[in-house]
Amino acid sequence: MITSYLPSYYDGLMKKYPVVTQEEWQLLDSIAVIKHIRKGDSFLRYGKVARYSAFVISGLFKFSILDEEGTEKIIRFGFPDDFLANCESYNKKAPSAISITAMEDSVILRINIKRLQPLYNLHMNLLHVNLQLFQEISEQQTEHQHILSLKSPLQRYRFLLERRPAIVQKISLTNIARYLYISREALSRARLYLLDQNRNFCD
Repeated sequence: MITSYLPSYYDGLMKKYPVVTQEEWQLLDSIAVIKHIRKGDSFLRYGKVARYSAFVISGLFKFSILDEEGTEKIIRFGFPDDFLANCESYNKKAPSAISITAMEDSVILRINIKRLQPLYNLHMNLLHVNLQLFQEISEQQTEHQHILSLKSPLQRYRFLLERRPAIVQKISLTNIARYLYISREALSRARLYLLDQNRNFCD
């Protein structure tokens, strides 16, 4: 049995994934490496085959793609205790169409996927977490598609404000605009409109 001490940054992960036992977290810790990533640096670059996954210990990340004009568009964000990976790139051994980039100085718990996958056959709790992560990603993708189906910048920003306030609070307007697939100017107008509405309501 592994009985080594777990660092405090596992506290959030243990709360988020309570099905995983102390021993299983210690097993993951034995194959994981702490990495510091500076703002603007990539965890995974466009065109590179994914070999690693990671849990975010601190900081923020963006998952982004490039459209046909080469313009960056953000498809989701990574907050503390979230999971960073591009399993499609790893499984197909194909160049990643997604870039995962630090939006501020960040710390991650990086795991080699090749070393992680065999553990799923031995520890059902880890397999359960893997399935939960896939479900979370699927739900985020569905929600993002719903946001993009809304016709106006105002509707998109209002949805974000109501359903994902953490994004509004922690992400810059420029990157929120890239997530909503609108211009920064359109986002600023929507934001000011809602602020004016709130002022009038309070008056």
